[in-house]
Amino acid sequence: MTSAQRVLVVGCGIGGATLAYALRRNDVDVHCIDIKPSTPPTGAGICLLHNAVRALGTIGLADACLESGLPFQVFKQYDAAGKLLASNPAPPGCGMRRPELARILEGAAASAGAVMEKGITLRDLVDRGSHVEVTFSDGRQASYDLVVAADGAYSKVRERVFGAEHGVRFAGQSAWRFNAPRPAEVDGFCLYRSADGRRTVGALPTSKETCYLFFLENSAEHLHMPDDQLHVLLHERLADFSAPVIRDSLAHLTDACQASFRPFDITLVPAPWHRGRVVLIGDAAHSPTPQMTSGGGMAIEDAIVLAQSLQQHPTVPEALAAHGARRYERVKTVFEASLQLCLYEQEPVPNPQRSAALLLKTYQYLGQPM
Repeated sequence: MTSAQRVLVVGCGIGGATLAYALRRNDVDVHCIDIKPSTPPTGAGICLLHNAVRALGTIGLADACLESGLPFQVFKQYDAAGKLLASNPAPPGCGMRRPELARILEGAAASAGAVMEKGITLRDLVDRGSHVEVTFSDGRQASYDLVVAADGAYSKVRERVFGAEHGVRFAGQSAWRFNAPRPAEVDGFCLYRSADGRRTVGALPTSKETCYLFFLENSAEHLHMPDDQLHVLLHERLADFSAPVIRDSLAHLTDACQASFRPFDITLVPAPWHRGRVVLIGDAAHSPTPQMTSGGGMAIEDAIVLAQSLQQHPTVPEALAAHGARRYERVKTVFEASLQLCLYEQEPVPNPQRSAALLLKTYQYLGQPM
């Protein structure tokens, strides 16, 4: 029997939905809430590396993701004109569309009996030691054995329980993203670098038919882009890239709503990630830059390890301590590698070979058990 019989998960994203499903497999009463309304999820793509696919396999969801996305095992580097500079084997991964991953995870959790409630959040939270009393934004009240904050990098639960000092900081870089039909060339993780090495466009498959592209932009401070001009601004920024993959993909970018722009706001909360009966997982505990494409994968691992710890330990405090002991150093290693790659890309004269070596080294590290 698990040490927590009634759990509130705040956030229905990747980590929250994975946890809701994993807990229901252990017959835990799960209530998962999200402040966002019940609308179809949006977003570009996501790369599930081999560790994330392996983790999803432990709860029976890997096959659905592999069938929806496109598995790959190659990391390729090109110049701005599309000339192949290097091709290296990479540990198996899977690119897929974020809305598809959300559909699989949320659908599995709901089908297993988790209560998935949108358009609601917490108004108040009081940890009584033996349980946590909460008041929701609609005035309802309830008590739980455990509250899990899976509410992202800007977590309100983290701020309330852990303090504002663990909030995000800007990493000096932002990403532009957009979806496109998939050319045959985009059969793995592809990077296209400008001649001076200071500008990078990436492409990842998200299904047999689709891919997504991203462009990394450096800046000393947060940049603010007009929402109705994103497509125009992105066309301008990529004008010097003549690679056919990039030109053909940009031809499909005709409206601002097709593009997104997001600064890299990061945090790594020091251990322990719990205070009493409130615990952080996913981006609420560790929001990395995306260079290792591991933010979602780390959230999936967090969720599965937490469910395992609650099943394996007789009390909630013991389970939370065990969860943190298994997760912190692994997450810290990936977080620091992602940030170092981001900082390398901001140097006056970047060294692509050094970055590629660190990327592949950390891929190999992720092959170790979670």
